[in-house]
Amino acid sequence: MNSTKKQNKTVLLDASSAILLAKAGFHEIVTEGYTSLMSDSVFHEITRTSLPGSGEYLQLLQAGKVTVVPVVNAPKWCAADESLQKLDRGERDTILLFYEGCTDFVVTDDGAAAKYCLHNKVPFVNSLLLLRLLYQSGLIVDSLYEKGLKSLITLGWYSEKVKEYVRSCPDSELLFFLP
Repeated sequence: MNSTKKQNKTVLLDASSAILLAKAGFHEIVTEGYTSLMSDSVFHEITRTSLPGSGEYLQLLQAGKVTVVPVVNAPKWCAADESLQKLDRGERDTILLFYEGCTDFVVTDDGAAAKYCLHNKVPFVNSLLLLRLLYQSGLIVDSLYEKGLKSLITLGWYSEKVKEYVRSCPDSELLFFLP
């Protein structure tokens, strides 16, 4: 009998999402459901300044649960893409790593990065939707999901439009993002 291990989807976390997920206590569960990557600029941003989650992500890196990836081949066109250049380095590097083929999708809670992804067909979710995906896949139970949503909403800067989308988004629209 030939058994093969199921490959998880690969996600790239930006700094805002990594910090929110750590503050809410879901950073490790994400790594159980997804192969988790961060750009080197994101990792250095959250760890060099001891932002919330820095210790947690250092531990995840040491345990091999998060991989830090440098941007190697930034496409020549990206220098001319004004909307991409306006993003903070971490968000820009996260999107560039998507274009390099390093990930299935991006996790961002940065408004400008989300807008870029939306307008440029880069598949992405925010932390609220990622939590919903963890719930849909059975990695977290009802009570933890509800507690996590409340926590992320309190910690993040989500518009009413975003919160409503998370509540009303059909499960079918999230199938691609499931682990």
